[in-house]
Amino acid sequence: MTSISCVEIQNEFGVLMPEPVRRYLAHTSNGRGIREIAREAGCHASTVLRQVRKTEAMRDDPLVDKALTEADEESDDTPCADTVLDVAIASLKHLCKPGSVMLYTPDLPEPAIVQMQGEGDTKVLGKPSLEIAAAMVMRAWVSATGGTSVKRYQVTAEGRAALPGLVAARDQRASHGMEMALDSFADPKSDRRSRDRTQSNGPGSESPLVSLARRRGSDGQPFLRPEFVSAGDRLYEDFQIAGFSETELLGWEDPETLNSIYTRQTSNVRQGEAVARTLDAIKDLGPGLSDVALRCCCLREGMEMTEKRMGWSARSGKVVLRIALQRLSLFYAATLSKEGVLIG
Repeated sequence: MTSISCVEIQNEFGVLMPEPVRRYLAHTSNGRGIREIAREAGCHASTVLRQVRKTEAMRDDPLVDKALTEADEESDDTPCADTVLDVAIASLKHLCKPGSVMLYTPDLPEPAIVQMQGEGDTKVLGKPSLEIAAAMVMRAWVSATGGTSVKRYQVTAEGRAALPGLVAARDQRASHGMEMALDSFADPKSDRRSRDRTQSNGPGSESPLVSLARRRGSDGQPFLRPEFVSAGDRLYEDFQIAGFSETELLGWEDPETLNSIYTRQTSNVRQGEAVARTLDAIKDLGPGLSDVALRCCCLREGMEMTEKRMGWSARSGKVVLRIALQRLSLFYAATLSKEGVLIG
């Protein structure tokens, strides 16, 4: 590979590669400046610098070092993302078995997962590629437990916790995309705010509003008031009942675009009413605020991903979202005074 991007690494390592490692490679292998990468990522240059230093320190592990060394080489046989996920899932399942470890030595082309059986007997359970094994180490799903010439690795609590989500990510990939599915796996050692921002598990997962509601503002009050969260939940419920597609209401500019949806024919009265309520709320918010409300409340996008998609600077999204939810709560308060009851 002759050009390395922070967004894509064209080999199987790239599918599971954490975003900080992509930025590290963009800086060290492609010669891109820290500030340039930070502008692209929508974060502060000091954040990228810390990520670069942390990734560099990981190279003390021979498995990680070799994978990073080879990460920018051409690959004529790039496996599909589903295949990579299958191998990662199978590897974690093997490592969750009693007595299982992953062994690696630089003399061999790939690690091996073995299970100790009986008195000194071992059974080979799998052979993940060097790239996938390194990605699991860098995501802290497995960690080194000793060894000199032959390094030993065992699954971590983070790896066990990540396994169900990985299976869900594979199942959702066709509709939600690999990047969105894997962005839910933040670095387990990063701060809580970063984990909250990057959470994005798609429809049906926990709303990003839940994590934001736990935060406190400078005045000690909750960042999101309960009525704001309730308004976001009501929009989500109507959106789900109406059966809108993920992108159907995003990016509108002309109200006539939404008016045409009002005429959608449906024999389900409840669904038809939900369509009308959702469109009324979206029109009241307007083109800009409605997009952030839809992404965070209905599509369950995390703040960091929403900021990237909207082209905003880091940490600005939660402020815009709060404004949108405040207006949405006022809209529903007026609606409640007319309708008398909430849905649900």
